[in-house]
Amino acid sequence: MNALARLAPLALMLVLGGCAVEPFCLGCGPRDAAVSPLDAGLDAGPVTIDAAPLDAPACMPAPDGLEACNTADDDCDGRTDEDFDLQTNPRHCGACGVECRFDNAEGRCEAGTCAFVACFDGFVDLDATAGCEYACPVFPPRDEDCNGFDDDCDGEVDEPAELPAPPDGLCRTTPGTPCAAVRAVCAAREGTTTWFCDYPAEVEFDPRIPNGIALDEARCDGQDGDCDGLRDEAFPELGDRCDDGGRGACRDEGRVACDPADPGATRCDLTALPDPAPGAPSAEVCNAVDDDCDGIVDNADPTDPARVRDDMVHVVRAGLDFWIYRHEATRPDADETAPGSSSERACGRGAALPWTSIGHADAAAACAAAGHRLCTGAEWQTACEGSATRAYPYGSSYQPDTCNGADHDAVPGGAFESRLVPTGASPMCLAEDGVLDLSGNAKEWTVDPRGTSASGTPIHVVRGGSHQSPSFGLTCATDLARATIDTLLPSLGFRCCDDDGP
Repeated sequence: MNALARLAPLALMLVLGGCAVEPFCLGCGPRDAAVSPLDAGLDAGPVTIDAAPLDAPACMPAPDGLEACNTADDDCDGRTDEDFDLQTNPRHCGACGVECRFDNAEGRCEAGTCAFVACFDGFVDLDATAGCEYACPVFPPRDEDCNGFDDDCDGEVDEPAELPAPPDGLCRTTPGTPCAAVRAVCAAREGTTTWFCDYPAEVEFDPRIPNGIALDEARCDGQDGDCDGLRDEAFPELGDRCDDGGRGACRDEGRVACDPADPGATRCDLTALPDPAPGAPSAEVCNAVDDDCDGIVDNADPTDPARVRDDMVHVVRAGLDFWIYRHEATRPDADETAPGSSSERACGRGAALPWTSIGHADAAAACAAAGHRLCTGAEWQTACEGSATRAYPYGSSYQPDTCNGADHDAVPGGAFESRLVPTGASPMCLAEDGVLDLSGNAKEWTVDPRGTSASGTPIHVVRGGSHQSPSFGLTCATDLARATIDTLLPSLGFRCCDDDGP
């Protein structure tokens, strides 16, 4: 088989993806004019030849063809680093890779040696070494000012010789005050540097104020802290009467004075008045005074052993069992001449003007604060009528001067006067069980609802009549006097009842 015939299957294998066969034999022997290298290889087997190696080129140029400063001939021109003047090049000064660099400054290369030229803007050289190590806090620099900054970039802050004069009129120098000899100084106070006034310790300093003086005195020390010619004007209560918090017999009084322990406060100086020593505690009564000195005025808590024992009457009749104030309710601080102003609770005691001009809800609240409640209409009428179901608390017939009604002259002698009188002032106006003033003096709220007004306000019966009521309105049974719960009248009061007693 000739060589061509033998080659055809091999070529087919190459096309069809068979084994890859090198078509040219680089290791074969001398070419045979009659036999192809392939035929020779197939016929005679592998052969080898001595191939001389190729000579390497004398120089390989850099890819970019440019010379670099690296002591090599990068452009293959037979010279090394010929493009770099090592005497003047600031990036290669005296030798390749030696850069003329200085901190925050410009440098140059002179005769192969790096030399300092100048600082960059905003930097200066303070330590006399090559480079500019100091960054100016303010740029561009300016004249020095009193502000805590190195304005002129010389490494010093607020040097006195370079500061301008302080602002005119900055300091208060009022004659006759602690500010009289004050001058301005450049100083840092509470994190702020500026011109401050060198005030003495007596002056109250506030760094937020341009001249340093507080707008208002805050210390109570007997000094003119704001140099306005007045002392401690922020404490107008100085000299006022005060007490130690005690009440009644336990109270000790004095005068308001500065507190030595707290310059911003006052205290009650109990030695400032020639008062006698406080009295000893006594039994508590309903009088707006802490008689027993326990810190509670007019104790009303039923569980408190020291509670006030209101003057109440026990009534058991007609299926009812209750307690009722002997007297019309009064304010705790009322007396025979004044109704008082205290409204903490109701009191049931004699010799005081009744508590009037009070609405139904407030009357109920005043009784509740005393540990009691408002009387019902049935309770009130039962206490007034007694076992004999009297028309009046004192009897079946009207007696003009027995109770304080419209026919009673409240002040004997002179012109006829109709007015409220102290509780118990009409001792004959007495019901069977000992309850007083159930007829006349002041009308009394009861829990006795009778519908609502046109506006929807609840209406309750008021009992007993007042010092302005005629005989018919003073009876125990009349329930014609009615009022909306928000009614306030100087002749309308109340009294309290209880299920368990005082």
